[in-house]
Amino acid sequence: MTSLANKLQDLELCLKSQHGEEIGYGRALREAILGKDLFMEVEVLKCLGDLRLKKAKLSKDSAEFDKTAALYAAALLRCTDPDMGQTLEHRIGYMEKLSGQLLQGYSPHFRWLFPDYWGTADSNVVRVAEIGIKLDRRVGKPWHSVEETYTETLVTAIANSDMFLELEILKSLGDLYLQKGKAISDVSQFPKAAAMYSKALSRCGDPETKLTLEHRTRYMEKIRDIVKKASNFRQLFSAMVICYSPRLELCLESSDLCMATY
Repeated sequence: MTSLANKLQDLELCLKSQHGEEIGYGRALREAILGKDLFMEVEVLKCLGDLRLKKAKLSKDSAEFDKTAALYAAALLRCTDPDMGQTLEHRIGYMEKLSGQLLQGYSPHFRWLFPDYWGTADSNVVRVAEIGIKLDRRVGKPWHSVEETYTETLVTAIANSDMFLELEILKSLGDLYLQKGKAISDVSQFPKAAAMYSKALSRCGDPETKLTLEHRTRYMEKIRDIVKKASNFRQLFSAMVICYSPRLELCLESSDLCMATY
């Protein structure tokens, strides 16, 4: 409980420092997935649902109630704690009552809870490809890093009950961390890629997509091992340089190419 309280306190402090609550919650959701912290993931989804419920109450918009329902349902599906599950059920009951009062008996959609639900009915492959193109156009602007852009889209996908897009974004985030780790030989990026692929696999209901994700995971592990070996070799070489040639060590630290023929 102490650990959870500290995490929630850190979340609140993080939100106060952000430009908007939804952006802050999106980042917290991403970090929860990366840390494989399921309880925190559920808590953030619940908070996002609460935020949408406030908007729905003010706007009296059925679409906002649907997004609230999607976020609460997503949290409930991930929830393994009985107390949290009861809290979410109370939230859902209150939301349904409020929706009925404000919108003349309107009942929000809970598509997440349908066992055979798999994204929206429109042409998913084409639609997701078009969304990907739009995301690529946004990337590169000073206020939108690739990671932040994908994170915002992930929250949007969950709020819209768009499982197909959610899965694609999780996979794309995994690819992003994989490419970063490969490009700069940073082994810390590979666990992030693994966490995103793992989350995508847990959400996936399509056999072919599962095979693709499993292939990505194996490829990531192969690249990770190569990068680790290269890093270990560089460390060993640096240790040898320190032992046998202080002048060459100084050369390497200062990147003086003129000393390359030493």
